[in-house]
Amino acid sequence: MNSVLVLLSTYNGEEFLCEQLNSLFKQEGVFVHVLVRDDGSTDNTVRIIQSWIDSGENISLIKGDNLGFAMSFMSLVGEAAEYADQYDYYAFCDQDDVWLPTKLLSAIKKLQEKGVSDRPNLYWSNYTLVDRDLNPLFSSKKVKQNTGQKTIKEYQPTMTKPTILVRYFMLGCTMVFDRNMLDFLNKHKAENKLTMHDLWLSQTAIFFGNVVYDNNSYLLYRQHGKNAAGVDSSWRGRWNRFKKSFKTYERRHFREINARNLLSAYKDVLNDDDYKLIKSVAHYKDSISSRIKLLFNREIRMGSFMSDFMIKMRIIFGLL
Repeated sequence: MNSVLVLLSTYNGEEFLCEQLNSLFKQEGVFVHVLVRDDGSTDNTVRIIQSWIDSGENISLIKGDNLGFAMSFMSLVGEAAEYADQYDYYAFCDQDDVWLPTKLLSAIKKLQEKGVSDRPNLYWSNYTLVDRDLNPLFSSKKVKQNTGQKTIKEYQPTMTKPTILVRYFMLGCTMVFDRNMLDFLNKHKAENKLTMHDLWLSQTAIFFGNVVYDNNSYLLYRQHGKNAAGVDSSWRGRWNRFKKSFKTYERRHFREINARNLLSAYKDVLNDDDYKLIKSVAHYKDSISSRIKLLFNREIRMGSFMSDFMIKMRIIFGLL
């Protein structure tokens, strides 16, 4: 039986935490241990976790200062190195979702089907968007639907190096990765603060490893209005994300910042072509010619006309 260390970051999550923990310990066909890092909660979150520990569940708790969700998860990646010899796989986990019983087992099977590799291996999957009461919110284009005798074609994400530098689409809460990925992340650390831990893993896997996508959903991704990150596609959800994207310097320039971190963390292992590609995003504001060159790079795209237009506007106004 494969073993999985679940990396769970919590922050004032008392409302939904027990429901999530319950779903973690109902995972089928795998041994699960949950490593929790609390990011400075002021509600009953820590007491709830301690009660699960006292009841004998496989949970360990780290109490930390408030770092923000991205750096809290990356701190867990560092802590997981202490457990590296005990577990086969690792999985990110949000505090407010619900996992279906075969989530981890399905991920492991997909990774094993890919074959054994000494490169970092990352799995991610589809998800089911739900409201606070776990009611489905809308039909996603990512979901494979059967309508009578007609089957809608599966969503196939564009996972290329240029795309992953500007597009954020792999959700951390769906990710499962192996020891190779864990070791690689801990060997090559970003110099500056990361704004999105899952984007960092996505970029690492596409540039240096293998990525496995599963169009099936094993996750109820809860949207309740207080999510640290979310994908609510309603106009209100889109507007809220737009406002958040300009809240801080890191939010406004996360693509540029991440690209600079890629150059610093992986400078010794990047090939020349990849280095030039990343540099074109990291330093696109260094000169007018650099900005124009990136603007007309046809590989830098989001996948839809409107999204591609918005990326071009961000390049023009220096907000990548």
